[in-house]
Amino acid sequence: MSKRPVIEAQKPVWHDEDDDNVVVTVPKRVKKTMRAELKRTTDEEHGEVDSKEYVARLQEAFKKRHGGTPKWALAAATYGVEDEEESLLRSAAGYLAKDSKLPKTTIHTSYLKDFNIGHRFTRPITVVKFHKTRPVLITADQGGNVQLFKVSREVRQDHFLQSATFKKFPIDCMEIAEQGTAVICSSSSKEYLMQYNMETRQVTELRPPNTVPKQGIRIFAISHDSKFLALAGHNSHIYIVHAVSMEHVKTISLPANATAIKFYPTHSRELWVICENGQIVIASMSCDSVFKVNKQHTFTDDGAVHGTTIALTQHGEFFATGSDTGIVNVYSGQDCRDSTTPRPLFNVSNLVTSVSSIAFTSDAQLMAICSSVKENHLRLVHIASQTTFKNFPDRHGKVTHARCVDFSPNGGYLAVGNEDGKLNVFSIHHFRDY
Repeated sequence: MSKRPVIEAQKPVWHDEDDDNVVVTVPKRVKKTMRAELKRTTDEEHGEVDSKEYVARLQEAFKKRHGGTPKWALAAATYGVEDEEESLLRSAAGYLAKDSKLPKTTIHTSYLKDFNIGHRFTRPITVVKFHKTRPVLITADQGGNVQLFKVSREVRQDHFLQSATFKKFPIDCMEIAEQGTAVICSSSSKEYLMQYNMETRQVTELRPPNTVPKQGIRIFAISHDSKFLALAGHNSHIYIVHAVSMEHVKTISLPANATAIKFYPTHSRELWVICENGQIVIASMSCDSVFKVNKQHTFTDDGAVHGTTIALTQHGEFFATGSDTGIVNVYSGQDCRDSTTPRPLFNVSNLVTSVSSIAFTSDAQLMAICSSVKENHLRLVHIASQTTFKNFPDRHGKVTHARCVDFSPNGGYLAVGNEDGKLNVFSIHHFRDY
């Protein structure tokens, strides 16, 4: 074992070498009691003193007011020195221990009141999406409005940034595209999609080719690399098209019409689908010289009669399904791939009406679920303990008819879009970052 070198004692932390050999003028605009402690009758005419003397007076005044020298200002121990990595780990240990695991009993949250005040429409908010790299929340509603809001904990701030409106285009689905610079929206009443570039504010109409049946597009998904779109048809099919050229590259047949579709979060060659009859389809694809579906794995969601929505964790550890009975099943992602009869790890039965939306935090510790059928049907689920937090959202008052939910990239915020056009944003204290 190597012997650590002994060094001389470190200087007190309130000593700064930059303050040495400087002439300081004693300020006049301070409280009388403080000025009396800092100024002496022997000072120069203009109140100028040597910096060391001035710092000594500040320290003396501080000690008088706080009953001595605080612990943080004492000299460091002289028994040795840690290397840089150990020092950083030791200083961060308290934060790591505190923040690594989410407590299961009570969740501490704050409600960011009136987040979309002044920019609220009466039509239902159908989609809420947090931008992956910028502190921006994007919403879409049945009035054809796309809105961008700056995300921060500041109260009394107008969070609104910009908006776009698609006339006679009630938005049912929205995805962030072009590596974060644009959004694509679909409507069950239209056979085309609308793209809005958030940097140039340009609006573009995206029309699928003639090989895709002319029908409204209620739901679609975009691949991780923004290269492919998966459009859900009305005839138990999904159509894969290039996001830029809109070239039709593949058709996937399903056991029934799709009610929710998701590309795997971290790569673009796996599509997860829940059908209206409760069956789950995982389609594995490849795109070398020719785009093709290599494998299609199917199983039935446990106890589901009519599937409504799905969610995948960022790295595929968990897969959640929602149904019209209000039950949310949480599976192991690997079990879903390996078995034709996977059993849920657990299920959540707090919602008694059809599940509208499910979202996970990026670290897979927390899940949000909601139903738009009844008021206050919004719950947060602690994954490790498989329990629901009892103090949310009750302590913030009632949430109206929650239709869609999303977490910010690091879990610091939860957004909830409601049927009445209200936008609820909560700060999750455990996750400090956006």
